[in-house]
Amino acid sequence: MTAETDEVRARAFLWELQAQIAQARGGRTVAGERWEGFLVEAGKGAFGFSEEKVRQVVELGAAGQAHWPPRGPDEHPGGYMVIHMLADQLEASFDGSFPRPVLGMMATGEINALTLLAPGSQTHLVVFEDELLNFANLFSKAVALAMPYEDAEDGGIAFSVDIDRVRSHVRESPEAVRRFREVVLGYLLEGRPSAAPQYFPPEAVATMGGILRDGMELFVLGHEYGHVMAEHVADRQSPRRLLGTEEGEVTEVGWKWEQEVVADLLGWNLCLEAMYRNHGAALAHAGVELFFSACEVLDRAVPLLVTGTNAPRPQSPTHPPAELRRDLVRTHTQARLEENAAPLLELGAAIQEIVDILWEQTAPLILDLHRRGVVPDARWTANLQGPTDPSPGN
Repeated sequence: MTAETDEVRARAFLWELQAQIAQARGGRTVAGERWEGFLVEAGKGAFGFSEEKVRQVVELGAAGQAHWPPRGPDEHPGGYMVIHMLADQLEASFDGSFPRPVLGMMATGEINALTLLAPGSQTHLVVFEDELLNFANLFSKAVALAMPYEDAEDGGIAFSVDIDRVRSHVRESPEAVRRFREVVLGYLLEGRPSAAPQYFPPEAVATMGGILRDGMELFVLGHEYGHVMAEHVADRQSPRRLLGTEEGEVTEVGWKWEQEVVADLLGWNLCLEAMYRNHGAALAHAGVELFFSACEVLDRAVPLLVTGTNAPRPQSPTHPPAELRRDLVRTHTQARLEENAAPLLELGAAIQEIVDILWEQTAPLILDLHRRGVVPDARWTANLQGPTDPSPGN
């Protein structure tokens, strides 16, 4: 079996799973024409570009670059475009090269990517939650809305992460809480962050939100590249339920927690390298911190809706808790940057506190929904009873 044939088989398996899910949803996954039309309208509204200019960008991205792998018939063109654009950014940030992993998107109920084993192939599939990009976009905008800002002396915009100012801003201008609730509840109850009403924030907020979103997304993909760069060998294989697939279960590849930590640290390095030139290290690190906070919000929200308590969500069989991952990344940041680490760590801690403030305003609403008998979307409960890993080092 050649490496090329192995990759082709893995990609064919990915496409088959995507086709099954699309059929279970009543048809193909958002036809390209519909998606392109929506994005053209959103682009005009958000950025003020002409329809012709936006359409050119959208069509170019949906068609794919020459070096990208082919897009599957039921693969969402938007997700395909963004994932491979992110991959291009990461690959441009490090020396050397290796084959791009087989990347795809499906409903997984995990903000972390999953690694699946394709039958008859030694090539792993790196599968992202199909609503991750929507969630990262709307979540980051809500957090940016919580930061007060003003014109800076250099002609730019200065955002404040002073927690007292943030609390005052959120009280006086509650849109951040409203938007935060909308995206969390849209994801939690319907499995679609895009169920939240569409809106276009002020340009400064959209810009800050976009930077934070980029950091989140680059870190998630960078983590998966970290496994490849470290030449990790799978620790175990276990069944994984994917909603909408005919077999119901696929084979998930699991890593040791030590391997996950190494992948986090390499992913952090790649994220900072990719973003440093345009945004600096502190904002890149803030995006990583925001990812961990997003994981914590969903880990709190699901059990609160299901049980009405603050009991933690069952431990993931594949990834350490977000709190532990954050602490280890912060330790790595300090060791790597030494006296230059302070701005990154201070901004990261502020991002965590801002999300906690927004969560404080959202948790009572979720508790009320529990009392009324509302249940989460099936993607969040499909694997709640799955295997756990009580011995992370084994």
